[in-house]
Amino acid sequence: MRTDALAFGEFRLDRANALLWRGRERIALAPKPFEVLCCLVGRPGELVTKEELLDTVWSDLHVSESSLAVAMNALRSALGDDRQSPNYIETVTRRGYRFIAAVTTAEPAAAERVVEEGASAAEQIVDRRRQWRVGRAAALETLDKALQLARTGQRQVVFITGEAGIGKTTLVQMTLDRIERQGLGVLHCNCNELFGTHEAFLPLIEALNERCRRAEGESLLASIREHAPTWLAQMPGFLGEADRAAFQHEVFGATRERMLREFADLMESLAALRPWVIVLEDLHWSDFATVDVLSRLARRDRKAAILVLATYRPMEVAVGGHPVRAVHQDLRIHGHATELALDRLSGVDVERYLVLRFGSADFARELVERIFARTGGQPLFVTSLVDHLVAQGALVEDDAGWRLAREEAASHDSMPRDLEGMITQQIDHLTADERSLLEVASAAGAEFSALQVAGVLDRPVLEVEQMCEDLARAGRIIVVDGLTEWPNGEVSGRYAFQHALYQETLYQRLAPARRTKTHASLGAGLERGYGPQAREIAAVLARHFELGRDFPKAMHYLGVAAEGSARRFSTREAANYLSRALELVPHLPPEFQVATRLKLLLQRAWAWRAGGDFLNSLQDLGAVVAHAAENGLVREEVNALVDLSRFCLYVDRRQSLPFAEQALAKSRAIDDAAFGALVQGNLANLKLMLRGWDRENAELSERASKLIAESQDLSMRLRRCSMEMVLEFLRANYPACCAATTRGKEIARLVGDVYLFALYESVEAFAQIYLGEWGRAQRSVVSALAISERNANPQAIALCQLTIGWLYSEAEEYGSAARRGEEALGPMIEANPFTFFVGRNLLARAHVRMRNLALARQHLDALERRMEVDRVPMESLVIPHYLLTCCDYWIAVGDLDRAQSWASQFHAVTSAAPDRPFLVLSHDVMARIALLKHDTQTASDHLSAAISIVRHGRLPGAAWRAYRTCTALYETLGHAQKTAKWQDRARREITSLAQSLDPGDPLLSASLFDANGTKPTGRT
Repeated sequence: MRTDALAFGEFRLDRANALLWRGRERIALAPKPFEVLCCLVGRPGELVTKEELLDTVWSDLHVSESSLAVAMNALRSALGDDRQSPNYIETVTRRGYRFIAAVTTAEPAAAERVVEEGASAAEQIVDRRRQWRVGRAAALETLDKALQLARTGQRQVVFITGEAGIGKTTLVQMTLDRIERQGLGVLHCNCNELFGTHEAFLPLIEALNERCRRAEGESLLASIREHAPTWLAQMPGFLGEADRAAFQHEVFGATRERMLREFADLMESLAALRPWVIVLEDLHWSDFATVDVLSRLARRDRKAAILVLATYRPMEVAVGGHPVRAVHQDLRIHGHATELALDRLSGVDVERYLVLRFGSADFARELVERIFARTGGQPLFVTSLVDHLVAQGALVEDDAGWRLAREEAASHDSMPRDLEGMITQQIDHLTADERSLLEVASAAGAEFSALQVAGVLDRPVLEVEQMCEDLARAGRIIVVDGLTEWPNGEVSGRYAFQHALYQETLYQRLAPARRTKTHASLGAGLERGYGPQAREIAAVLARHFELGRDFPKAMHYLGVAAEGSARRFSTREAANYLSRALELVPHLPPEFQVATRLKLLLQRAWAWRAGGDFLNSLQDLGAVVAHAAENGLVREEVNALVDLSRFCLYVDRRQSLPFAEQALAKSRAIDDAAFGALVQGNLANLKLMLRGWDRENAELSERASKLIAESQDLSMRLRRCSMEMVLEFLRANYPACCAATTRGKEIARLVGDVYLFALYESVEAFAQIYLGEWGRAQRSVVSALAISERNANPQAIALCQLTIGWLYSEAEEYGSAARRGEEALGPMIEANPFTFFVGRNLLARAHVRMRNLALARQHLDALERRMEVDRVPMESLVIPHYLLTCCDYWIAVGDLDRAQSWASQFHAVTSAAPDRPFLVLSHDVMARIALLKHDTQTASDHLSAAISIVRHGRLPGAAWRAYRTCTALYETLGHAQKTAKWQDRARREITSLAQSLDPGDPLLSASLFDANGTKPTGRT
């Protein structure tokens, strides 16, 4: 029998949509029990063997029959079927199972109506305890008003505060019950104490995952994909293999800032369709990133129908120094939030609760004084005390109704004195087995599964699950919270403590040795259940193994958790995990401590580096150097010194060469010629970058690059790309330079480093400008700018803006170039030496060409101060631009002797290197100076040298300038034919530049093209 909609008894099975209905009620079933049901219902009356079920349902996993038994137990529980006298599933001893109920085909239309009606019918199912809720009228009225304001587009944030057990969760649930029928969207996030304050955005990610699994999940998923791709990246279960690579390209380089912005964008887009309520429960346990999301969402100015309900315990926040209180106060001061500080219930409220609980006003009046006097109206204490009295038989129900059966049990002296005592008494009245089970469960967390507990107690899962079901059914300590299915296929019921105070009290009862053993066993069980997917719960495993004193495993999973935080673009959390791992190093055997500490420090240094925190990164690398030196680990010390020499380029490059020289000196103690060549090549490459061209350094750099060619280590591969980029740029081998930057960009994408990506893109763009490929340069840098802006990376944004400014400068659009430079630069940006030198050179050049000589002088003075006073070296890649601008400045001022002096220096630098474009320009500027001195012979000599270089290579950027000066020379000499010849050659070169641009590119209207009458149309 194979149709998608089947009916049996009072149930309907919708196999196409993986839904099981009883009338209008949707029945929750985990995937494995659902698949078992489909197998059995599909073959009614037939024996389905255990082997067939295992092969069909667990085809990709090796599991024992116990997994099938657990799934069958969950299935029978959902169907309300009795194993001894079944209505649906019959056990065939030692062989398998038979579905014995009649199965019919459900009409598709009927099945569809069931799906449509299911939501409205489910709303009518009210938990018995929800009917006993009382009080909070004023608080509910406040929340109603907040919701009404939110509906008008005035976003609302309400902090609900109070002590443990005061009823914060109950108030939230009462509010959600009141709005349940209004069609609002709800995102319900729970912060869990187990995760500490490190697992970035976890409550929000889990809530989005849960919402996307619901019936309407497809539309939410589409919105996340459109507005918050960085969040979808944290939900890999919803990404197909086909689009995984493309999606990683979309979220490349994402930052915490981008995630904050995208979440706000997502919620605002959803709220444009219908109001949304975001619930953040127990923020005192949240990670800091989740608090940042709340702050960002509250401060946005755009109208949005959003209501945020955030709960926390003020006392725990004050003691633990959690930032939520500071955020709360700041939002309230600026009018972005309100507070509902919950008080205890009044005597009238308690009496009303007792009336609802026992259905008798007389009995409520008899009890209320005792209950209120003992509890003071503390809500959790009230309900727990009443449950306790019922469980102890002090309050009993008979045909006449409820009555007080044992006066002494309800006397003032017999009742617990406070909530803690109340909970302790409830626990003490459990059986020894029940207490043991719950104590283990308390170490698992606020929520736990029978699978976890059974593994620690070494008892059958079915037995533990039944004990939990009995406790939950009796309303004692825990409640049913769905099903848990581990990746290895094992299934069991999931449960939750009625309140965190139960968990906390039970956990404190675990003696130290037992607590340690329990955590170690919980970690081992989860590790086994998750198998290869253990990385998904690395933070949980790290916590269990740390408390279980299995420090090697704790440190391993802290490292994995750090990698997970990096994937969530939260380098601060990644560094926190690594800091925790470093604190555990002293617990390792002595022989492993040094190597582990070095590895963790290096990992943390790169984590800081990825987040743009170079200062902390340098500090950790310095610690690696010191620790390696103390322990005689020369190779590790040298590697860290090499990293320091490269990282310092972006902070204090005065230290780059000293660190590289120190590394080379240390490396001589290592009998490894290849390693020594790498270290020497690093120093040589830095000298090329900071001191200019030198043939010997070029050869050493090239040799080192070849040695790294086959390395799979990312840091080595990045080093090779950087070395080749610098070497080939200085050689004017621009195609090879672009090949190196292309490889570098790929690795930058892989490690998620947007600034490094922008740096490679910038150098590649300059190479393309010199090759005359202005269109490619423009397209690439504009794309990199979009990535940088999307990820709010200020250094990368500035570098891209400056590179585009240089392109405009090349096209003689100096006003646009200057505006780009001025917008990009600022004190924070100019702290990066590379950005400073590129930007100030651009501004100096633009203002010289616009004859704003006073402004040009200011920028040239700033450059000179940085080099001569601060002793910060300028890159060899930028120095030719600086020297040429100095020449042009003194020409503009009219001081031709100084101009000649700078031109001679410019020529000396460029002629010493295979830098053909700038060698052409050095001849060109000397020819221009000679013309101004009316020395046409010298001008002619320099132009002849420039034209000779241009003829041996395609250098359109330099060629058209030389041709233009040739035009000026022959015009001065009165040679009209030669003037026209060189003018035409200049025009052809400029036209080729225009043709490299895309049609419609704004650069096509540049004065360079208009002045030369090229009438550009762009690429065809």
